[in-house]
Amino acid sequence: MRLSNISFGCHGIQERCFKLGRKHMRFCARCLGASVGHIGAAINFAAAAMPSLYCALAGLLVMFTDWMLQNRFRLYHSNLARLVTGIAGGYAVGLVIWKVVTGLLNIVW
Repeated sequence: MRLSNISFGCHGIQERCFKLGRKHMRFCARCLGASVGHIGAAINFAAAAMPSLYCALAGLLVMFTDWMLQNRFRLYHSNLARLVTGIAGGYAVGLVIWKVVTGLLNIVW
């Protein structure tokens, strides 16, 4: 199996991917942003108090709105917007995960 056959769970549509040199990345700008957001949530969990779940809802709403405007209504095309909203959505999902983990740990301990 070659690495080029692995999708990393992303569609990898070239027009939605950033380029490194002459080659497109294997994952889109939004997935890249989501990964950065997940890492940010983990760092936030380790370093400071986590924000409320309303922040998670806001981050998911921002990402969903951008998806609707770009994919469904085709109002614009911006990989930078995909990256930024991916970070917001990824952080939001990470926040929910860490809230669930800490809630379960509080029940168990």
